[in-house]
Amino acid sequence: MQPLVDKVTGRLPTWKAWLMNRAGRLALVKFFLCTIPVHQRVAFAPSKKRLQQLEKIQRGFLWAGRAITNGGHCHVNWHHASRPLALGSLGVRDVERVGLALRLRWLWLSRTDEGRAWQGLDLQFSSNERTLFFASTYMTIGNGMNALFWEDRWLNGHSVGE
Repeated sequence: MQPLVDKVTGRLPTWKAWLMNRAGRLALVKFFLCTIPVHQRVAFAPSKKRLQQLEKIQRGFLWAGRAITNGGHCHVNWHHASRPLALGSLGVRDVERVGLALRLRWLWLSRTDEGRAWQGLDLQFSSNERTLFFASTYMTIGNGMNALFWEDRWLNGHSVGE
């Protein structure tokens, strides 16, 4: 996942951040730096270290106009800044939460939409991702062709394994 971090870092010098105000830098963080890792985040689950590196780059660019910054330059706690606009925040996407949501959506679409081009890919999901997916969904058996006997929650909201 280091090439992903390098790609995000490589975009910074071309933007001339010292010529922009914070609103312009916020727009670039929200619409470019947060979206670059989206496609890789769907297929791969990067480590916490890589996610922290991406957030550090976003923070540094937003608050100081460069790739790395100290805590003294940050005006708002990053977890507060990554809340939605409706909650009175900046609306910057949290890379970890967005990635988790996309991976859970991938699991959902692999179950419900068999016409996708990536349907046959063997993607690896962590036990936490699978647990969250199975906790938030349930299965109606129907003809039984799509249900997983041991894993799906089809028995009064529980799986046979539970």
